[in-house]
Amino acid sequence: MKARKILFYIFLVIALAINVLIIVESCIGGEGSASQSIGFSEGIANIIENMFPNANIDHAALHSAIRKLVGHFLLFGLSGIFTTLTILMNDYLRIKFKWKNILFTAGFGLLMAVVSELIQYFTPGRYGALTDILIDYSGYILFGALAYLITYLIFKKHNIKQ
Repeated sequence: MKARKILFYIFLVIALAINVLIIVESCIGGEGSASQSIGFSEGIANIIENMFPNANIDHAALHSAIRKLVGHFLLFGLSGIFTTLTILMNDYLRIKFKWKNILFTAGFGLLMAVVSELIQYFTPGRYGALTDILIDYSGYILFGALAYLITYLIFKKHNIKQ
């Protein structure tokens, strides 16, 4: 039981850290946000150009795709994983796969997506977009559902063995 309690707290700390990171990143102004993502996307472009010297890379399109994939979809995917695991283990792994857990997790992801875009809407040099809310929430739901499914299968297999 102690190992299960430790897992709960580990997932809780990771989920809190990721969700705080999302809010902090939303508060960064347009220039700061752009410089962060441009540096990352230029690094990816350099890797692609070194691997494929004749590649004709549209840097602006690559930058936009990486920003949406990493900054929105995957970051919210991580939030979905660890928030889901935390909620599922809130009773120290006396997991009850109930609708209230699913609805709470899904609602929290939507709240995070909306709040992060609202913050960006009021941040100088940034803008909030409905499409970004959809990308954020899609990553959150997809990865959260995968975490939920894998956890369910692990515990179903574990309960069968007992």
